[in-house]
Parts: sequence; C-alpha cells; structure tokens
Amino acid sequence: MTNTTPKGQLSDEWCIDSAKLNERFPIYTRFNANDVLPDPISPLGADLIWNPHVLPGFSNAYADMGAISVAEANLDPEAFPAAAFRYGHMYVNVTTARLTGIRSGLGWEAIDVSFFGSHPEAPPHETHPTDGDPETSARLAARTGWTLTTTSYPDLEEDTRIADRLRAQRPDFDEMSNAALVAYARSLAPYERMTWRGELVAGAQAAIGPAVIGSVLPPDSGISPFDLVGPAGDVVSAAPSYALWDLSRIVRNDAALTALFDAGIVGIVPVLKDKHPDFHQKLQVFLREFGYRGPSEWDLGADSWETRPELPLGLVDRMRQLGDDQSPASRRGEATAAAEALVARIVDGLAGNDEALGTLRMGLDSARRFAGWRELGKSNCIKIINEARVALLEMGRRLTSEGHFTHPRQIFMALDGELDRLVLQPDLVTAAIAQREADWKEYADLDVPLFLDARNPRVPIAQLKRMSSEKFGVAGVGDTLTGTGASAGQATGRARIITDTSEIAAFEPGDVLIAPQTDPSWTPLFVVASAVVVGVGAPNSHAMIVSRELGIPCVVSLEGAIYKIPEGAMVTVDGSTGTVTIDSLA
Repeated sequence: MTNTTPKGQLSDEWCIDSAKLNERFPIYTRFNANDVLPDPISPLGADLIWNPHVLPGFSNAYADMGAISVAEANLDPEAFPAAAFRYGHMYVNVTTARLTGIRSGLGWEAIDVSFFGSHPEAPPHETHPTDGDPETSARLAARTGWTLTTTSYPDLEEDTRIADRLRAQRPDFDEMSNAALVAYARSLAPYERMTWRGELVAGAQAAIGPAVIGSVLPPDSGISPFDLVGPAGDVVSAAPSYALWDLSRIVRNDAALTALFDAGIVGIVPVLKDKHPDFHQKLQVFLREFGYRGPSEWDLGADSWETRPELPLGLVDRMRQLGDDQSPASRRGEATAAAEALVARIVDGLAGNDEALGTLRMGLDSARRFAGWRELGKSNCIKIINEARVALLEMGRRLTSEGHFTHPRQIFMALDGELDRLVLQPDLVTAAIAQREADWKEYADLDVPLFLDARNPRVPIAQLKRMSSEKFGVAGVGDTLTGTGASAGQATGRARIITDTSEIAAFEPGDVLIAPQTDPSWTPLFVVASAVVVGVGAPNSHAMIVSRELGIPCVVSLEGAIYKIPEGAMVTVDGSTGTVTIDSLA
C-alpha cells in the first residue's frame, strides 16, 4: 500500500506558499514549472527571490507582452496571474497563458499543445466576459507581428548586459562581513523582476512560429512543425555541452588524466589543481563562463556547477568515453541536414503557392530565433540568482565553521527576515532552521496535484500520496508507451533512470536517458545519450529545444516515465511519434 503523509506532520500552509490563488485566472499546473523548479523550492529562494520579485515580474511580463492588461496584472496583490506556490512547489498559471492564445486568435487549445501537452487532466477553459478584450488583443496582435518579423530583441540584449556585468563585477567576499554579504544578495534580487520580461516574452512567443508552420503543413502529413525547425543554431543552454566536450577530449587523450578519472571523481578537484594545473586552469575558465548552471538552477538553494565542480566533471567523465565522431557539433550537423531536407520536401509540395511558402519561411525563422532567445532569457535570470547564491553560501560556510549550521547550504532554509538574526545572534534561529530543513525534505516526494483550480478547496497534505511506481505500474516487454514527440528520429538503447545529475556514474554512452524532467544543467548528458525520455514537459520545453539542437530523439510528457520504464530494459524511442517501446528486460 502506498504510504501517505501522516496528518499533522507537515503544515497545509507551508511557510513560503502563496497567500492565495487568483480566481480570475484560476487554473494552475506543474507543467513547465517542473522544468525549472522540479523540487520543493528552498525557503530562502522563495522568500528572497521568487515571491517578492519573480512572481510580480512574471505577471508584469505578461502585461508587457500584451496577453493581459496592466490592470489585470495587478488585480490582486496577493494572487499573481502568472504563477504561485503550493505544497512548496511552483505552479504556472494556465488561464493566463491561454489568454495569449485567445487574444492572439490562435485559440487556447494551441497554447495547451505548445506548453502543456494537451494533457487529458487539464481542465477546459471557461469563457470569461473579458477574454476577448479588444485593446489587449490589439496589443498582442502587434506583439505577434513583431515576433514573426523581428531579427533583434533589444530588451533581452539589455538583460544580458546587466546579468553579465553583475557576474563580472562580483566583489571579493573575503573582504565582506556577513552583514555585507546579506546586503549584497538582497541588492541583486530586484533585478529578477526586470529580467523576467525577456524570459517570459521569449518563452511565450516561442510558440508562435511553430503554430504558423503548422498552418501550412499538409493535413495528415504526420510531420510536426518541430521536425522542420531542427536546431536553432544559437541556444545558450547547449553551449556548455561543446565546452565540456573539449574538456573531455583533453582527458581522453591524456593517459595520466584518464587514470585519474578512472579512479573516480570524488575529491578530484584538489588533485587536478596540484597535479594537473593546465587542465585545472581550463576548468576554471569553463566555470567562469558557465558556472552559474546547475540542477534546479532556478532555486537559490540549489548547487551550481561553480559551487560543486564535481557535477560538470561527472559529465566530462561520461563524455570522455565517446569517440571523436560522436561530438555534439557533428550530431547537430546531422540534425540540421535532416531538418533542411524535410523543409525542402515541404517546399516542393508548396511550389507555386507563394503565400504559403512565405508563411512557412516566416514561421521557421521566428521559431528558430525564439528557441534561442527563450534559453537566453532563462540564462540571464539564472546568472543573477547564482550571484546571490554564492554570496549567501559564503556566509553559510562561516556559520558552519562556527558550529551554528551542520552544512553551509542550511542557510537556504532561512527566511529573508531571519538573515538579520543570523548576522547578529545565530542561535536565535538555528533550531527553527534545522526543523524547517527536515520538513522541506518531507515535501520532496509528495505526489502533488498536476493541476490546481483556485475555485476549489486546497487538498490537505495528509491526503497526498508519496511518489511511487504503484501509481503508474511497470511496463512489460512489447508494451508501447506514448508521450509527445519532441525531437525527430529513432534510437534503441538501454534505459537508465536518472533523477539527479549527480547520479550518472552508471550512465554509459548510448544509454537512453529516462528522467522526471530536465533543466539546462542536464544538457551535456544529452550528448552521451542515444535518446531522451522526460516525464513532464510540453513540446516547447527545454528538453525538446536542446534535443533538437544536439540531434537526438526525444519524447516528453510521458507521465511517470521513471516508474513505468524498467531500469536497464532495452527500449526503442521514436521522437517523431512520441512512443517508447519496451523491447526486452535486463
């Protein structure tokens, strides 16, 4: 029998949950939220960054885009029409996203397909008298026209300059008191409200190009717009894969480094610094460029590659086992050629229809630009979060060395107001912080609802089950599981269930990566995999964009994939049809 959370063990009102949900925009989902915040958010991550800055910035970005009015974005200061937290997990607002489709003329169903995978549990849209607001529709139409024609994005360029400048001007933490570290971290948080304009607009508008492509594809062609888009060519979250590949070539071609990696990467960083200074220096260059990335990187309390270099070195360890012919550049080249061949086929079929050909080209160009801009918008936000992270982690190290914490990351269990007490008299709050950490861990494996409705009562914590295979059942030989095709192609390999990028020691080249979700820190593992299967995420999610960029088959929205697919089974993944077939068991 599946265990349930004992009543009274956890509070129904977690300390950082949103005060209430927005009843004008009532439907929320974990879809897409799972990509960026797969786990319960750390209390400080919510209290310092997300609740005061990201959530209002998220809503303001919808208004800036034209999907909602400025008045709608500020209807209720306690319930933002973009996202919310429940059970310690982030939910994004479905209704607000659907209005983008309704007011642009695409329809809410098109938005569901692009961002939420048309999930059968998704509540249908209920018409509201202001859904067809003419003024907002006009603004959104102008934004859509811009999306299909622009070749530059000045706001995003400004966000990038700001994020890069903040990283480049990081102060010397050794010269700062704990009070100064707190002040510095707090000074960075408001930038998130601004940089979310680029993240949201680029992310939402990324659905326009594929929708336009779909409008000119032959009916029942079996071809997805995403099959034509192929690699975008300028995806910032794919860039670390190429840099890690270069590091892996150094290791592969150096006998001493190979022997060192063969012995395992635990404790490897000091050895590299002492015995392999040239490689260590190249690693430092990599971390200066990409160290802000990491698992669950939207959360202030998560590790980044900079704070835990063993994570990227583990990826180097996997990549070094690949031959030079399996480089991400060559795989991307193959994917580009395949996509262009398919485009040529569609163009031939539209010969003589100049209007349809023009529409196809406009949609393709827009889809490729915004796929890259979507990932750039995310990286800008994450760079700033990491700057606050490393400052607070330094304070956490000091409090640990003084005996107040059991480990440095415990500082992220604090609330913003408790930081001042940690500066002045830590013992006033350390016991409360330790208990909160224990509670936070209990939230991690709750089977939280996939959708929420603001008009319905909150499901009590005690009624939520733990995540387990019992909910989904395990597939057998010959079974075919169906998700959503996200990156074309077919591959067969051994299924490896990976829930954390720190757990990749058993992952071998050619294995099929089966994950609950992925964020950009997983991207280099895609280079080693023959295919990727993700439990959540819609066709326009991170996993899809990067799989296309690196030229490997990908299936998303296969709910419960890590439970349904047996570890070690031989599986065939078809990224066009969205299917995973169990060929044999281990």
